[in-house]
Amino acid sequence: MAAVSVRAVGKLLFFFTFFSTVKAIDSPTDEEIFQYQQQRSSVENHIVSTSRHHHHRTADAPRLVMDTAILKVNTSLDYPVQIWAVSAECYKCNMTFMMEVDPSIPTDPFLVQTAFMTHISIVKDNHDGTNDSICRFDKLFGEHGEYQMHINPNGPSEENKFDCPVYADKDPVDSNIPILVAFCIYVGLFLVFLAVRQLYYTIGRSQYAWFIGYFPFRETDRLVNSDLGSPSPSSTGTEDRRQAGPDSTAQAAPQGLRRLRSLDTFRGLSLAVMVFVNYGGGGYWFFKHARWNGLTVADLVFPWFVFIMGTSIALSFRRLLKKGVSRLSLLWKVVQRTVILFLLGLFIINTKRGHNSWSTLRIPGVLQRLALTYFIVALLEVVGATAEDRNWTSRIAPVRDIVNYWHQWLVMVVMVTVHLVLTFWLQVPNCPPGYLGPGGLSDLAHYNCTGGATGYIDRTVFTDDHIYDHPTPITVYKTEVPFDPEGLLGTLTSALLCFLGLQAGKILLTYTQNGQRVGRWLGWAAATGAIGALLCDGRQNEGWIPLNKNLWSVSFVLVLSCFAFVLLSACYIIIDVKQWWTGAPFYQVGMNSILVYIGHELCADKLPFQWAASPTHSAQLATDLVGTTLWVLIAVWLHYKKFYLKI
Repeated sequence: MAAVSVRAVGKLLFFFTFFSTVKAIDSPTDEEIFQYQQQRSSVENHIVSTSRHHHHRTADAPRLVMDTAILKVNTSLDYPVQIWAVSAECYKCNMTFMMEVDPSIPTDPFLVQTAFMTHISIVKDNHDGTNDSICRFDKLFGEHGEYQMHINPNGPSEENKFDCPVYADKDPVDSNIPILVAFCIYVGLFLVFLAVRQLYYTIGRSQYAWFIGYFPFRETDRLVNSDLGSPSPSSTGTEDRRQAGPDSTAQAAPQGLRRLRSLDTFRGLSLAVMVFVNYGGGGYWFFKHARWNGLTVADLVFPWFVFIMGTSIALSFRRLLKKGVSRLSLLWKVVQRTVILFLLGLFIINTKRGHNSWSTLRIPGVLQRLALTYFIVALLEVVGATAEDRNWTSRIAPVRDIVNYWHQWLVMVVMVTVHLVLTFWLQVPNCPPGYLGPGGLSDLAHYNCTGGATGYIDRTVFTDDHIYDHPTPITVYKTEVPFDPEGLLGTLTSALLCFLGLQAGKILLTYTQNGQRVGRWLGWAAATGAIGALLCDGRQNEGWIPLNKNLWSVSFVLVLSCFAFVLLSACYIIIDVKQWWTGAPFYQVGMNSILVYIGHELCADKLPFQWAASPTHSAQLATDLVGTTLWVLIAVWLHYKKFYLKI
């Protein structure tokens, strides 16, 4: 391994210091209308950002930002009507009062959201506790469009006496065009790179050595172990020729000492997307975390990182045991890594941007979750790992990757059982048992029950002041209690995800042929995917246990492990078996994952990684892609300088 000298560490610290300083939506019921009349106030819905009553026409339209459009309401009725609405993103939310349209008072245009469908209901308030429905419809507005809605008494039929058409005065923009442009730019740069490399090999290396020297075409042979228990540089085939047994004449995986690039590539790809998402993801909703249930791109990457960490643990521990490292030494190394990871997350990540008060210091976090997950799974492996493959000639040989470690599986089953018991039977004050919802607008009767037992445990152990105070459901569901997506109870299921990654590593160590490995990975993908789909009923908000990254629900973990097994299989075939791709540049990112993660967090909002961009998808996407690309290039440069930060 390339030694990391004191001077090199000093340069790295200077580098960081420098950049750190420079269900169905119903119409409003009569009871809801009556409550509104009595109270004349309700919780503001996120799709409207202007006042509810407008008595004076303003000269200027509201300022458009990302994922918004302008709507102006006109009426030809001779009596006031009320507009109620809710975003389709808000699950089980009742419609919320938006504004009152009085024909005698001009109304101002206001902003509506465009990322999701909006359910709109227009009613006449009879002022006696009842209301008459005027119009009810769904509308998906286009970004930066300008719309007018006309409420007319001449409907298309006797049953529909009113007509409420919505017209576009100004056509919306296609917010997906910046993504297409960015894709074309990156494809173009890649083709230029291939052309230069072909020029290098075709015309001659010496003639263009002064220029080509800046392009690291060849991989360095001096590779090191990555952080968090990296893949060992052991063979991708058998570790011992005799383990091949009767199948030794078959086509085995490639022999010889070389690192599995697919693992680092998988990890690096996950980390690169994580950096992009953390920098803002261009402001697109699908690059943000799901507000509560469901999956977006942003919800995939951290769990995949946890999964591949488990795979790395299996390979590195086998290698260390084969080298004669004692289990006591392994335990000490596990404790060291756990403490370092936890402290890095606590004092480096959680105190950035001025959050450095002891009284409000957030205790959970991403690196803290990694630390605890790593400790649980690594501790199981310290006790249960073996230096050699056992039972490879016995009758249980086809399933020895499971049977040999039955005690680890037993511990994991107990942990998942504890998670389920606490989730569904823990008595949470003023909340129903087994509550899995976001609270807030989704369940006004249990407004402060966000996360059920998961949130209650964190608020009890850490107190409200020491957990995340701006959770993802706050903008949609208007929740008021803090909730931490990296809390204690979810650590049990993240350990399950890491353990399934550990199982993927044991398959690598146990079976010799590429077909055996990929077949078993895909078998695990099918099993975990089927169970996860069964638990959530194959839908976003349904089933016994919905998909939920905030809760790290069992269904979420199983579905994400399904995706991880499939992606690992694809990377393994493309990179290590067929060798169609070297894994670059994500391979190098995976080799320095801790450095890249901490670095991108410390340098957030610092030039040149991020800059103040206009509130448009194109501008935001540009800064987020540039920042992510810079970290990929830094990882590539450090790789060829043979500088690796490990713990």
